[in-house]
Amino acid sequence: MTVPQGTRLYLQFGTLAVREYCVAQGYLPVFERAGVTLIMPGCGSCANCGPGQSDAASDVTISAINRNFPGRSGPGDVWLASPYTVAASALAGKITTFEQLRRAHG
Repeated sequence: MTVPQGTRLYLQFGTLAVREYCVAQGYLPVFERAGVTLIMPGCGSCANCGPGQSDAASDVTISAINRNFPGRSGPGDVWLASPYTVAASALAGKITTFEQLRRAHG
């Protein structure tokens, strides 16, 4: 599966050690083939900087960040969810659960 046109999936590594683990496990090519944009550790959408924040009030973002108040991640709506739900939603192109995605593409 890949991220559909018009949907973006950002994966930001929490630390360089996490990135190194993903490299050692061979995950990076899998993420890249799925259309994931990989981001090095640092400040990001939860501080309304870097990729991942919304650009317009009509945007809807689903994120595993730990902040959810107006304007924190851009002008659009932001929904907080688990990393599994965020990834499933990005692959489905709509907010969904991992189990729903798996049943639909099982």
